[in-house]
Amino acid sequence: MRAQGPALALAALLLGVALVVYPLVGARDAIPLLTTLGGASLLLWAVGLGLIWPAALTAAVGLLAAEYLLSLYLEGTRLDLAAPVYGGCLFAWAELSWLVIDGQGGDSRWLARWFTVAGLALAAAALGWAFLIVSALPLAGSLAITAVGVAATVAVALGVRWLARSADSP
Repeated sequence: MRAQGPALALAALLLGVALVVYPLVGARDAIPLLTTLGGASLLLWAVGLGLIWPAALTAAVGLLAAEYLLSLYLEGTRLDLAAPVYGGCLFAWAELSWLVIDGQGGDSRWLARWFTVAGLALAAAALGWAFLIVSALPLAGSLAITAVGVAATVAVALGVRWLARSADSP
């Protein structure tokens, strides 16, 4: 099965536009600032996708995350239940964009990669909701909760190390 570059690029564009628009929904006075961040993000995305500067995709993801966080701060939102979904979509957008750059050839592994990325995004959103639920519970701090936090941090660090090492291998 061959990756369809234009179809993937269109899907990435639509997801990117949705990620830009979502923080604008509740914004009142900050729409120009948020729109500037979102627009700059999509501009960097286009620069990266056009292979002018592929590393611009990283900055595009960072700007979208900054736009979302700024919208939460300006609205005074303490807990956003949509945050795990937004984070999962942001992750999927970044990976889909890289897939457009990497997967325009005839490599048949792109579909497996996309399903893996989608599964990871859903798992991350589910884990995020679990953390939101636990953070809303009136629990006193304890050694067990601290140990779970340390274990989670170590697991994330090991996962990032593994990803970095596997990205370097041919």
